[in-house]
Amino acid sequence: MKKIVSDIEVHEKEPEGFNPQVEVAACYLELDSKLLLLQSTLEKSEVWSVPAGKLEKNEAPEEGARRELFEETGIYFENPSHIQFLGSLYIRKSDLDYVYHYFKVKLEHQPEIHLSNEHQSYKWASSEDLERLPLIAGAEEALRIYRARIC
Repeated sequence: MKKIVSDIEVHEKEPEGFNPQVEVAACYLELDSKLLLLQSTLEKSEVWSVPAGKLEKNEAPEEGARRELFEETGIYFENPSHIQFLGSLYIRKSDLDYVYHYFKVKLEHQPEIHLSNEHQSYKWASSEDLERLPLIAGAEEALRIYRARIC
């Protein structure tokens, strides 16, 4: 994977002195061994990531994951069993600590994607694509942990 140089730390266990200011929910949608990635519109960005976003006040992680998935892609599941909670990571940036809740989304067929104005493109990324695409800071480590959990 192309690395984006950053001062981000990804922890599987809460590190000492961790003080989260926000929580994030992320959805890993897999279909035919490919992962759905979204390309951000921020400042002509070339950065890719899975559908994700900050939780709203008093919002449960699963609710936030479902909401963000719908807002960013137009994909909605009435049945919560399509979204499987895999765990939480503890992300530390130089100026921010946050909890990253991640979910696997079960897909049986390719859904129609309707991007929000936050994203300019999407891609069903193969393993080879993941090696060459510039991923958002911390995504490489989060993806490694995600893959270890689903195996």
